[in-house]
Amino acid sequence: MKTNLRGMLATMLATGLLAACSSDGGNNPGTDAGVTTDMGVTTDMGGTDGGATDAPRTDVPRTDVPRVDAGNLVAAACGAAIDISSMTPGADGAIHVMGDNSDAPAVQIGNLGLAAEGGCLGATSGGDGSKGGAVVYRYTARTGGVLTASTANPGTDEFDTVIAVLGACSATAQPLACNDDVGSGNLLSTARTSVPLTMGQTVYIVVGGWGAQPKGAATGAFELTVREAPPIAIGMPCPVGSVCATGSVCVGATAMNSGVCTADGTAPGAACRTAAPFCDGAFSCSVAAPSMASRGICRRTAAIGETCGATAVCASMGFCPNFLTSAPTGSDAGVAADAGAPMNARYCTLPSMESEPNNTPAAPQAPVTRTTIFRGAITPGTDVDCYSVTVPAGASLFAETTDANGTCNLGEGEDTVLRAYRQGSAMPIAENDDVAMGTLCSRLNSASTPALLRVAAGTYTFCVSPYAEMGGEGTPIPAYYLTIGVTAP
Repeated sequence: MKTNLRGMLATMLATGLLAACSSDGGNNPGTDAGVTTDMGVTTDMGGTDGGATDAPRTDVPRTDVPRVDAGNLVAAACGAAIDISSMTPGADGAIHVMGDNSDAPAVQIGNLGLAAEGGCLGATSGGDGSKGGAVVYRYTARTGGVLTASTANPGTDEFDTVIAVLGACSATAQPLACNDDVGSGNLLSTARTSVPLTMGQTVYIVVGGWGAQPKGAATGAFELTVREAPPIAIGMPCPVGSVCATGSVCVGATAMNSGVCTADGTAPGAACRTAAPFCDGAFSCSVAAPSMASRGICRRTAAIGETCGATAVCASMGFCPNFLTSAPTGSDAGVAADAGAPMNARYCTLPSMESEPNNTPAAPQAPVTRTTIFRGAITPGTDVDCYSVTVPAGASLFAETTDANGTCNLGEGEDTVLRAYRQGSAMPIAENDDVAMGTLCSRLNSASTPALLRVAAGTYTFCVSPYAEMGGEGTPIPAYYLTIGVTAP
């Protein structure tokens, strides 16, 4: 037999009301009989008004308010965007807006990504970084140019802001620019678009607070400044981070010196054109098929002895050393700061060719006495190539395997192992498999290997072999480069 709780409750309520009315003779039908109802929540008749007897407490399920999903919050925040396009700039040329995100939705607007993955948000041990408390402003470019939006202003409270400039207002919109912190220890934000806006283009500037999760994001009052600046014309100086006119990029800028806005395809370091000819004259593009997604840069061809690097590739058979500070004359060269620090200058070098047999530490290739680059091949996968160097007392040694460009773009599955030996010993004094995780070339230097620092006079041997599982055979390496560096005492 089922019990009708609703019917029982109705009967109890009616009984209590009748008792209350009869206790005062019915002269005051509006008198509170101690009944409090709240949309079906527990009814408590424990009051004494009218002499009613307390009824037992009865729980009735609550009807919850419908949940609002994050998508609706994003839509609501975007729909409430504040248009600041018509505001008048101040004397500094910027629009100033005071805002507060304390009551803003706890959602992230824009696919900002983590700084470690190429985005702009920091992360903590408590979780991935995110942006919440989002306040949205709409802005339409007046003349076209580089847009800078910033919370790094006097009117901003001391809280961790995040700012993004979006082409559309949604949770998945890719930012034109975004920023978490201006710098180390400065939690305020400045975002600058990486490409010029066009006149009449509308963007959304989203200001929020950083937090491990959107609901825990920082909040406070902020002062937002928005300013437009025209892109820098071709041929004019450009500091690091500046935007050049369409069809040009800033070439040669450093932290200390400005570069020059250079037309696409016209000089080493300039962006390649996306249609042939990709680069002018004798320059070549660093990518085979440049596109807007992957432009590449124009590079000159450097002869043996000429400087090389990002904007210059060595001629056929030439090698651009990664860590050498060798002189163009081919005289003795040192290795950049025993620690293996990057060089200030790099010069195309003609490598020495491997000469077989050189398969064991006891029978290496004839020794050299100065910094030398060798070009070798490991075939078959059981091959070992050994090279020796004779040095005076107090010299330091360095060795590294690379590809022809001084980087580590070896072929599929190709992985070197590098070992160092003293003459007459079959036991290595140092060895290295990978320079770093995911980098399958090998490196030994005196900063990480004390056995190579200020060595005793004598002959030392470096052997290159392919990585192989115990007892197995490695992948053949048709071409590799070994740099053996000697730093004078």
